[in-house]
Amino acid sequence: MKDVLNFGGVLASRVPVIARHSPHCTQKGMGHSDAAKRISDTVNLHWAAGWDACIGKWIAFRLADGTGGHQLYDRKRDAVRDQSDEMLCLYLKIVPGGMDICEAEILLRTHRQLYDNGFRMHDPDDRHGGKDFIPRVAGEHRARTLRMLRR
Repeated sequence: MKDVLNFGGVLASRVPVIARHSPHCTQKGMGHSDAAKRISDTVNLHWAAGWDACIGKWIAFRLADGTGGHQLYDRKRDAVRDQSDEMLCLYLKIVPGGMDICEAEILLRTHRQLYDNGFRMHDPDDRHGGKDFIPRVAGEHRARTLRMLRR
């Protein structure tokens, strides 16, 4: 059974995936979005292809469908400036260990909620590329952060 989600006029499906949920996943018992799967796969591909060359690099993904992320950038500012519309993307710094699907789903949902609530997480004119929200924290804190953003 597929659930259909609507984000910015783009329909996205949520299908079951055969993967172990992380202990603090907010989607237990449900499938993850295709966008989260794409983000996780892309980050893990970079990690597997050359972890020493990708740590600390930035990548950009489209919020609507999780596509992108193939270009590595030295700075967030470079990633922001290279997008046709920086408001449609999330920017992620690659850290050791890759990213599982649960974390990618939380990252995607967090950034969508931040943008929906009027936060601007990027600035092409800022020397650092804009502010960063720190979503890659311990699992128990991620679920609490999502609940707080819904208020």
